[in-house]
Amino acid sequence: METGTSPYHYSMATRGILGGLFVGIGTTVINLAFDLIYRKITGYEFAEWVNINSIIYFTIPTLVAAGIVYAAMAEHLKRGTVLYTLLCLCLITIVAFIPLGPNMMPTGEPLPASARGLTLGIEIITGLSGCFALPYFARHPDVWG
Repeated sequence: METGTSPYHYSMATRGILGGLFVGIGTTVINLAFDLIYRKITGYEFAEWVNINSIIYFTIPTLVAAGIVYAAMAEHLKRGTVLYTLLCLCLITIVAFIPLGPNMMPTGEPLPASARGLTLGIEIITGLSGCFALPYFARHPDVWG
């Protein structure tokens, strides 16, 4: 068998979900490293809402869901990949840069500025990974044969 060929045919749905899972795991590692570095630089120690568990539970399912959306758009729309990228960029802008109000903590308290920087970084890293890395890995011929 030639290098780079596979006897299996993977549907776009499979490639989207597994691509999302793979990118989600890699992005989680990057987000955890960002969390560690950000906390060291700023001295921010509060970890009740943004911690290792919340980063893992936010990043991986978000990117698996993005993989499903990508697969559906790439398979059923004429310029699905381009539309997916534009949708991701719009969502990154809405989620990361438009504050949801002064009381963003689940307790109703104002979000500290240092916490906003931490969440902003995690949102941008996750969004850009979903926007660019996910389509790359879902379509990369060396991954899928």
